[in-house]
Amino acid sequence: MDKLLPPLVLGTSLLAASTLHAETISVKESISLNSQPAAVWALVGDYNGLHRWHPAVKSSTQDGNIRILTLQNGAQFVETLTEQSDKQYSYMIDKSPLPVSGYNSTISVTRGPNGTAQVTWGSSFEANGVSAEEAAEIVRGIYQAGLNNLQALYQ
Repeated sequence: MDKLLPPLVLGTSLLAASTLHAETISVKESISLNSQPAAVWALVGDYNGLHRWHPAVKSSTQDGNIRILTLQNGAQFVETLTEQSDKQYSYMIDKSPLPVSGYNSTISVTRGPNGTAQVTWGSSFEANGVSAEEAAEIVRGIYQAGLNNLQALYQ
């Protein structure tokens, strides 16, 4: 029986290591804007309008549920709209330069305290080629850049 223990422990360790590789990461950022939610949603809720408020996005084209974002540096994202309502939309990344896989995201605008607009942008994904912390920091930086620009637009 003792001779079976080391292979069993080794097998369990390998299983744990492979499970860690597929760790799902969640990132969520939000901001409160001194504006009516409907006014903010008119800008943020346009699936093909990210270039109008995110400083990194140069242009956007849409064909059905697919949008192609071109960044200021020429990099491109191909994304698919998966759900849309009058307060939020969800999408997934099909192709991008980000070190992530299985990326699914939702952006919403709701009524916050005192009638302000609460914009929330969140996602779940797996790191691809970098640590979970690095992948989360990259995505968080993208969200913060967009939300900070919205803050400047609605001051």
